[in-house]
Amino acid sequence: MYDVTNELRSIRRTRKTVNVMVWVIVTGAVFYSLMTTTPLVAAHSEWKWSGWALGILTDAAFILSISADATLSRHGIKGGRWPTAFRWSTGLASLFLNTWSSVDTGDWVGVAIHSVAPAILICAAEVSPIYRRKFRDLELTLTERVTVKTVTQSLTPKRGQPARVTNGQRKTEKNKAAIRQAFLDGLTPTQAAEKIGVTRGYVSQRYKEIRKELKLTA
Repeated sequence: MYDVTNELRSIRRTRKTVNVMVWVIVTGAVFYSLMTTTPLVAAHSEWKWSGWALGILTDAAFILSISADATLSRHGIKGGRWPTAFRWSTGLASLFLNTWSSVDTGDWVGVAIHSVAPAILICAAEVSPIYRRKFRDLELTLTERVTVKTVTQSLTPKRGQPARVTNGQRKTEKNKAAIRQAFLDGLTPTQAAEKIGVTRGYVSQRYKEIRKELKLTA
């Protein structure tokens, strides 16, 4: 049987793992890039000690792009053309700095080796926002299903109640159903009480029970 709650937890764990792995890739690529690009830049600079500066500048720009995309993708927003162009420009600049020493000497094996880290970084920068948006959409869908399921269960009569239902019980169940819908619609206890025709305290108590159930399933 498909357990929505467990699946939601699994999706959240996977999303967190993807986020961590992206930053592991970024960190590893930055350190590797600095070791590769520093000698090249230093050899073409009047100040030998400044060889690391251009590598850091390029990688910092790339990290800026990934960080911005990470925040936007969590809200289902695409960056657009300029962020994509910026990301690719910094990625290709990193690729150039990493491989030019090998290209200049005709070491094509070295070119291939030093292309690996920038290529992985570029691909990670492109695919991670897509993953985040997909996970966000799926998480929102499952969260809504879990919320509806939990709210319904918290306001559904427990088994073992008498089969004969009185008018008072019918009215109570009707009020519970109305409160459930009010909660799902985002109404405040005061608004729900006025709409349903019950006391605010009664609605607040039901809301409290619903939130408790939702917290247990989170």
